[in-house]
Amino acid sequence: AAMTMVQSEREFHPGVMPQADLRFLRIMLGLQIALGLLWGVSMLFFARQIVLGPPDGPHIEKIAMEGAAHMMLVFGALLVWRAPQRARDVLLLMIFLNGLWTLTDLVYIPLLGLSEIDFYAKVVVNAFLAIGLALSGRRAGLL
Repeated sequence: AAMTMVQSEREFHPGVMPQADLRFLRIMLGLQIALGLLWGVSMLFFARQIVLGPPDGPHIEKIAMEGAAHMMLVFGALLVWRAPQRARDVLLLMIFLNGLWTLTDLVYIPLLGLSEIDFYAKVVVNAFLAIGLALSGRRAGLL
């Protein structure tokens, strides 16, 4: 009966999503914003302090570029939050980038012999964000 009400609500007001459908999506977007700001700011502005090797060289720029990508995800999450019906492609891009980071880390962490717990935490968080954004986007009817 509840599903029928949601369907009839969408048919009666096309383009308007019920709040219940957006709640899970907004929780995931909030997590993306919070974690994206945390990682983005730390990587953009403190790359020299968080680098594993010498605090100079091209790897500093790579860390800063990853920070910039996190800030792009924050911006994307804000766009989806503001107008979910118009932001399907932005949401797909966010899911793809989080999934790609997960895959990349799963390849390079063992390859480089990295053992710090924060690397593994980042894998779990990125996988969680990719899956959570996909599921919440589907529930909201965007995917």
